Order: sequence, then structure tokens, then C-alpha cells
Amino acid sequence: MQQAPNARAFLRRLHPWIGKAVHVRWTVRRSLYQSEVNALLMALDAKHGRMSPELSLRVQGLLGRLYLEWFPRTWRRDPTYAEILGDFRWWLGVAERWSEPPAKPGRRRRATYAPRADQPKRLLRLLGLPHECTAGEFMASWRRFLKAHHPDLNPDQTPDERRHFAEAVALWRR
Repeated sequence: MQQAPNARAFLRRLHPWIGKAVHVRWTVRRSLYQSEVNALLMALDAKHGRMSPELSLRVQGLLGRLYLEWFPRTWRRDPTYAEILGDFRWWLGVAERWSEPPAKPGRRRRATYAPRADQPKRLLRLLGLPHECTAGEFMASWRRFLKAHHPDLNPDQTPDERRHFAEAVALWRR
């Protein structure tokens, strides 16, 4: 005997596919299988724990009949109940993967890794940057600093400001 929650979960997974997967050579209408699965699910919802032997035989009989309809005759000769369950689980896995919507092609993202600025900590402190800043952040801040403090662009600088600029240029690693 199997447990009711396992059989219930399996039948709930199988139920939507009964209405979709129909072959012209099926001998029984799919509505009969759907009504039988609905009746079994209602019976299993009333059960907690282990299934009764009658209910277990009913589930096994349904899956055996459905297996003969679903899979070709050459698929497996005289399968056991475990093989039937395995084949249905395999088929459901394939069908669920195929029915997923295709992934949307997104824009390629650049690598999230950015190299760190290989500059002295003192220079980074002068620019007001953290010591773990990236090379791009350093270059942007360095260019702003050059525009703001270059002696040719600022002729009325004090000697202290010129010394501050010269010290920063001396620290800069090219």
C-alpha cells in the first residue's frame, strides 16, 4: 500500500495532462479518465495516511489502463507498477519542461567584476575615495580633481593649493 499524499500529489500532477495528451488511437474517451481521476482525488482528499487496499487497487488499475493508452506498445513489455510510475514521472518531467514559456532574450550584462584602483591610499584619501574603489571610479574622480586644481586652469591659486596639486600628481601611479 502506498501513502495517500504521494498518490494525491502524483494524480494532481497528471490531471491537467490527461486533457491535453490524446492520441487518435485511444480506445477510451479522455473524459472517462478525467472523471476517474477526479473521483480518485476526492477519495484521496478524504484519506489521511495510508490508502485502503481497495483505493490502492483502483489507482493502480487506472494508471495501468492509462499507461496502455498513453505509451506505445513497443515501449515496455509487461511493466511493473514501479516502472509505470517511473515512465509517467519521466513523461511528466519532459512535458512540463516543454510547456514552459521560452526564456526572454535579455540584454547581456557586463561582468560585475571591476578591477580595483591600484593607487596609494594617501592619494585616494586626498580625492575623498574609499580605498576599495574601482579603477573607473578613481579615473572619474582624478579627472575632476585635475580640472579643479590644475595650475594652468586656475592661475590665481595659492602656493598651498599648488603644493597640494603637485603632491597628488607625485603620488599618482600611471
